[in-house]
Amino acid sequence: MLIAITSEGLEPTSLVAEKFGRTPFIILYDTEKNTSESLRNPYANLFGGAGIQTAQFIIEKSAEAVIAIDIGLNPLRLLKSADVKVYSCSKIQVQQVQEVVKEFIGEKLTLVEFGFILNHGKKGHGRKRGNRNKNI
Repeated sequence: MLIAITSEGLEPTSLVAEKFGRTPFIILYDTEKNTSESLRNPYANLFGGAGIQTAQFIIEKSAEAVIAIDIGLNPLRLLKSADVKVYSCSKIQVQQVQEVVKEFIGEKLTLVEFGFILNHGKKGHGRKRGNRNKNI
């Protein structure tokens, strides 16, 4: 399986990049061949739409899964529409790319679903409903 990991550098010892669309590099790791390829993200400095363009770039590279710390709704939708699975790694403890690859192989990463991304894993946020139109 070919997986794409957001990265701050070109090496497997580099830290996983926090922002999906603005990741400076993407490391493609082939779990079957145990090989990796490092690529510069050509869309990292794009004024708008970096997430969508980065997702399209990853799809064109034939990745079957993505590992990222944070991903927006639009790139997530695009990746899912191309049957690319998206996994989240910890934001609390920044990890090296090689560490998250081991976690992926060991099936320890969380598969990102739409509800998770919309709520950012939290409950109770959003506008209160109820008596907003009621005359007092």
